[in-house]
Amino acid sequence: MQPSRYRILGLVGQGQFGKVYCASDRRTGKLVALKELSHQSAPTHQFLQELWFIISLQHPNIAACLGLEHIQTGRYLVMEYCEGGTLRNLLEQQDSLRLQEALNLIMGVLEGLDYAHQQGIIHCDIKPENILLTLKPQGWNSKLSDFGIARRATVAGNLSPSEKPSTFTGGSPAYMAPERFYGIYSPRSDIYAVGIMLFELLVGDRPFHGLPGELMAAHLNQRLQIPTDIPEALKTVIQKSLEKLPARRYKTAADMAEALRKAIINPQIQSVADSIISWKNPDSPTKNNSQFSEINDSNSTLFIDNFISLRSVKNANFPLSCITNFPYLYTAFNQSLEIWSPPHNLSSSGQEIDVISEYSIQFPEAILAIQTMGNGCCVMTKNRIYHSTHFQKKPQSLLNLTAIQSLQSDHEQSPISNNISSEIGKVGFCDVFVNGLNQDEPAPTNTLKPASSQDLLYRIAIEPNSRYMALAFSGQLRFYLLTEKKGFPSLKPIKKLSLSVPQVPELIFLDRRYLLGVWLNFKQKYHNMLRVYTRRGTPVGNLKLSMPLKQLIPTPQPYTLLGIGFDDQPQLVLLYLKPLAVIRIPLSSPPTIACATSWGYVIADKDGKYTFFNLEGKFLGDYLGPVNPQAMTSWGKTGLAIVTHLEEKGYLHFVKSMNFEENL
Repeated sequence: MQPSRYRILGLVGQGQFGKVYCASDRRTGKLVALKELSHQSAPTHQFLQELWFIISLQHPNIAACLGLEHIQTGRYLVMEYCEGGTLRNLLEQQDSLRLQEALNLIMGVLEGLDYAHQQGIIHCDIKPENILLTLKPQGWNSKLSDFGIARRATVAGNLSPSEKPSTFTGGSPAYMAPERFYGIYSPRSDIYAVGIMLFELLVGDRPFHGLPGELMAAHLNQRLQIPTDIPEALKTVIQKSLEKLPARRYKTAADMAEALRKAIINPQIQSVADSIISWKNPDSPTKNNSQFSEINDSNSTLFIDNFISLRSVKNANFPLSCITNFPYLYTAFNQSLEIWSPPHNLSSSGQEIDVISEYSIQFPEAILAIQTMGNGCCVMTKNRIYHSTHFQKKPQSLLNLTAIQSLQSDHEQSPISNNISSEIGKVGFCDVFVNGLNQDEPAPTNTLKPASSQDLLYRIAIEPNSRYMALAFSGQLRFYLLTEKKGFPSLKPIKKLSLSVPQVPELIFLDRRYLLGVWLNFKQKYHNMLRVYTRRGTPVGNLKLSMPLKQLIPTPQPYTLLGIGFDDQPQLVLLYLKPLAVIRIPLSSPPTIACATSWGYVIADKDGKYTFFNLEGKFLGDYLGPVNPQAMTSWGKTGLAIVTHLEEKGYLHFVKSMNFEENL
């Protein structure tokens, strides 16, 4: 047999008939899902049946089949890749959906289902595990998948006797219509399952529970109880879709979709459409008693262990920054770099967060950004890049930017080119994950990318071992080797690439081998381009994502990025690159800064509300703290250092370590 044309990048799930993998096409680099169909779990007739069903169904809300892979290791369906995982994944996240998004997901399911029914195919296994999610600028898009036990219908709703075998009981009892337990199925059986999912999306739990026998009795006889805080217009849709008798349900999926569409435009629904659904999950923190939460109550206050008034911050016109390069803390404001250290030796696992000022270094021009580099930090000004450490009295100039004439061009004036950079070629983004990346290698340690200034017309990234540096500015990307010259770091040019887009990309080293360039809002709003290069400047591949992002920062977690949404769509995004996966967390208010630490993530808004999440994006708590935060970084084991600017004065606050061990 010929070798597979696909490289497996990672396991993403478990289907009814086998495992599901994320893979890349060796020739195009396109991401696909390989759905295993083992001979033991999927007999040949079932395999051919599902293949026929999904090939014959072509719809935006049905996961497309791209081909068949039959190799020595097994049989696989090649499906389009859905980076959002399943609807079940979304249901397992607390506060993961706004009401409008949840209703849009159900609308997508109904549209795909109506198309399948019109083609004479009844799914027979509608459940959250079989609903896949892809990204769109407006949010998630739902796609039906797994037609392994689907059945044909001569005419949707009118079945021949041969299509009602008494022995057919395949499916998931928690989502099965009452008649399904007797081997009777129809399009209205699928509609019943959608009703269960709608109930679960709005309430956070299914209406009926128990073992298969108990579920059968509940579906047949138990009265449906809908929580009182569900809007009346949605109650009506749920009740009709979950009628015990099929004849009383919606006749078609299109009928249910139309009823749901009318409910959505109801003023009562519109008033809470942008609210986050607060599922009443006993295992998760309860923030209020309302089903639809607009603002999360903050009943706790951050314990500020200490704060220091910063010097020379009056009338600051440039970003205030702070980073940790343990055991030193660096703060930057105007032309001053302040270096702080603990009063005595502090181990990396210690809780102590008091510091004393080491000394201040003055620069000839304003500091625009700082980031960790070796045993010190890299300082960026408009015209130069410097290296500074706690034992140097004077900073070392790494690069004179005025010598690069292109930096003087105003990239904001130029329209974004419609052409993808020529150096990318036809290589796919995900080849980066199969050409030698090692998941055990250390990830970047910088926990915060300071807010950009309009005066900063370039971006840099430093490899975790501080041996390579990348510099991007309008129309150009340069790669350097960091060497030592007379005991001081020095830059040796390696490669220069021309970019056909004037927009300056964000730069992030994924590990010690690969660099990620990120063009946010590429060509148009909500369209983002991610491109991977080796540390020496060899292009590897690219990926496009459609979601609202105004910032993307590195995290200490392998191949994981933290994204912040636009103010009109406030959200936190966890972007996993190996394999590709996205977690979106809706927020009640837009954050001004974010911090990624080794134990979790923290976001803060201008009013001083600090929200904590663990590494999986699980909500840990809301706290009130210093208002108008400008920069934030980890300090100690689970503590924070926060820089604020208030009434022309700057302050450095130290938050006592948080006790999150149970939830971390």
